[in-house]
Amino acid sequence: MIQDARTIPAGQILSADICIIGGGPAGISIAKELAGITARVIQIEAGDWKETAAARDLYRGFVEPESSHEPLEENRRRQWGGATAAWGGRCIPFDAIDFEKRDWVPHSGWPITKTDLDPYFARALQLCEAGEYKFRADEALPGTQREIITGFDGADVVSHPLERWGPPTHFGKRYAKDLQSAANVTVLFNANCLHIQLDPGAKQVTQIKVASFARNEFFVKARFFVVACGGLENARLLLASNDVMKTGIGNHSDKLGRYYMAHLFGAVAYAKLRDNTKGFIYEFERDREQVYCRRRFWITPEAQQRERMLNGITFFFRPPLSRGAVHRNALFSTVYLAKFFLTTFKRNNPVRALAVLKEHRSALLSHFKIALADAPGLVPQVIGIIKNRYFAKRRLPFILPSKKHNHYSLYYQTEHAPNPESRVMLHSEKDCFGMPRLLVKIAFTDLDVQTVLQTHRLIKQQFQTSCTGQLDYDEVALAEDVQHEIKDFNSSAHQIGTTRMSANPADGVVDANCKVHGIANLFLAGSSVFPTSGHANPTLTLVALAVRLADHLKSEVKKPAA
Repeated sequence: MIQDARTIPAGQILSADICIIGGGPAGISIAKELAGITARVIQIEAGDWKETAAARDLYRGFVEPESSHEPLEENRRRQWGGATAAWGGRCIPFDAIDFEKRDWVPHSGWPITKTDLDPYFARALQLCEAGEYKFRADEALPGTQREIITGFDGADVVSHPLERWGPPTHFGKRYAKDLQSAANVTVLFNANCLHIQLDPGAKQVTQIKVASFARNEFFVKARFFVVACGGLENARLLLASNDVMKTGIGNHSDKLGRYYMAHLFGAVAYAKLRDNTKGFIYEFERDREQVYCRRRFWITPEAQQRERMLNGITFFFRPPLSRGAVHRNALFSTVYLAKFFLTTFKRNNPVRALAVLKEHRSALLSHFKIALADAPGLVPQVIGIIKNRYFAKRRLPFILPSKKHNHYSLYYQTEHAPNPESRVMLHSEKDCFGMPRLLVKIAFTDLDVQTVLQTHRLIKQQFQTSCTGQLDYDEVALAEDVQHEIKDFNSSAHQIGTTRMSANPADGVVDANCKVHGIANLFLAGSSVFPTSGHANPTLTLVALAVRLADHLKSEVKKPAA
C-alpha cells in the first residue's frame, strides 16, 4: 500500500516490525526484498512522486570553503526513487582490492570481503536491470577481442573490465507496483523523519518522529529501524538525534560524519592510435540480453601496490566542451554553442553578456565553423540520438565523437582516500522543521592527486610498451587540472562515507551487518557505510549491501522479540 502521510492524524502512533526510513535505491531494494514475508514493514519517504521546491529546500546546506563542493541540493533528489530519478544507470562493482587493508592507504579495509558480496552483486544487477554478473569482456561478450586495442594490455594496465548500464532504472517507478500490492508493506509519501528516539540507556531505538508539510507530527514504533536516506542525510539524521547521545547516535568514537568521500574526475589527456581502423573497440557493445557494456582501462592491483596509489580507471569519452573545438565534431560544437549562449544570457544582464561573448569570440567562431561545415550531417545524428536516447527500451548511455580524427579524449575517475578531516557537520541554521542543516568540509590529500598523475603515467607507458599508439598530455597541466577540480569540486552524486563500517566500534559507526555499534535495532543502508570509495560509481555496491541487509533482517525478525 502507498499512502500520503499528510492524511495521518497528528499524534498517531504507527506500529511495524521493520521501519525503513528513505525511498531511494537502498530503501526500495530492502522493501522489495521484504515484500511478502510475514513481518509488517513501514517505509517512509520524505518526498512525493516528483520532487517539489519545498522538499528540495530541505537539502540545502553550507559548504566550507565556498565553492569547494557543489550546493548540497544539486545532486540529490528528495522524492520517491531518490537519486535514481536522475542517474544514468552505470553499474560497476567494487574491486577485491577496495575491501582490503592496504598499508599505503590510511584507514582502508572493510570488515567484509568482495567474496562476501558476490552473491548480492548478482541480485543487485537484476534490480538495476543491468544483466548478468559478468564484468570481464571474455565472459560477457564471448567471441569478441579481449582488449580495447589489440595487443595493448600488460601487467600494469588492462582493458578487459566492463561497466554495465541499466535502462536506466528509476527505482521509484519500476518497483512502485510491487510495493503497492505487497500486503505486508505500507509506504508513506511526504513523511519526513525528524528524530530517532533512543531509550534512556542508549541501547535501542524506541520510535521515530515523523511529519509532513501539513505539520501533523506522528510516530512510528518498530522492532527494527533502517536509515536509508543517502550518503549525506544518513549522517545528518544521526547527528541531529542527539538528545540521549549528545554527539549523535553512533558517534561513540567521533567517526560519525567523518571520512566523506567521492571521486576525482576529469579529462586532459588525448590518445592517438597507431591504427584506429582495426582491432579497436570504441563504441558501446551489447551482451546477449542487449544490455549496454563498455570497456575501460584499469590499473591492476599489483601496480597499485607497487606504486602505492589508489584505485583508478580511464576510458575514452568526449572532451570537455569548455576546452575549445579540439574534437572537430559538429554535434558537440552545436551543443557547446547552445549551452554557452543559454548560460551566458541567463546569468548576466545584456551588457555583460555581450562582453562575455566578445571575450570568447575566437572559441565561438571555431565552433561555428565546425557546426556550419557539417550542418547537413547534423540531421541524421540528431535523429539517431532521439531514437536511441528517448524511444529505445534501453537508452544509449552517451554519444561519442567520431573515430575519423584519431584523437580520443581520455577521461579519468579515481578513488578518494578515506580522510577523517573530510567531513560533514551540523550547521546552526535550521530548516522549516527545525532540523539543523548540514555543513560540508570535503578534503583531499596528496595521495589523491598523485593517484591521478600516476594513472596517466602508467597508461602512457603501456601505449609505448605495446606500440599501439601514444597518450599526449602535459603533466603540469594535468596537476593544475586536478587542483582545479579539488578547488571547485562536484561530487556528481557520488557521496560516500560519513557512517563507515568497521569491525571495531572504535573505528566506525556500523558493524559488518550495517548495525550501528551498540544500538540493538538500528541499521544503516547506502553508500554512507562504505569505508573506502574505490573508483566505481556507488549505486551497484550500495544496492548489493541493501539486499544483503534485507536477508539479515529476515533472519532477525524471525527471532523472538526481546
